[in-house]
Amino acid sequence: MINCKTPIDENAQKALTKNFYIISLIALIIGAIGIVAYIVIGIFVESSYLDIMLVFSLPFGFGLVYVISINKIIKKAVANNIINEYEFDNEFFNVSSYKNGEVIGTSKVYYKDLYKVKERDGYIFLYINISNAYIVKEDVLNENDLTLLKALLKINKNANFNNNK
Repeated sequence: MINCKTPIDENAQKALTKNFYIISLIALIIGAIGIVAYIVIGIFVESSYLDIMLVFSLPFGFGLVYVISINKIIKKAVANNIINEYEFDNEFFNVSSYKNGEVIGTSKVYYKDLYKVKERDGYIFLYINISNAYIVKEDVLNENDLTLLKALLKINKNANFNNNK
């Protein structure tokens, strides 16, 4: 059995939301460039076709909303000060969440029920569905436990995960 604790802090949330944040930021930038181009070109050219450039307001709006939302999620994670304690077994793992030293929730998750497993930026993400994941910081495990955990997740991934996910 492998045991570890991972604080769900700013760094963990940034690593979890990194790809989505980058996509949102790109949409925001593309939308902003399109809106500025619409305004500048609109000053010099009067055309009904110019209104098509208002399409750039969509990626700008979505990008802006998601960048703000992700930043709020990160700030909330810091304020909540939650620590997850994991116990990994052969078929499943248990998670106990602590806030201010008090247990606020526990879960038992079978590896076969995981949506996917990702490793990035010093963390292992155990997705229970498309958007929610348990976060395990690799630094909190010694080298042997980390190797065992990766092997355990890989074995179960190959045996149980749908590769199309």
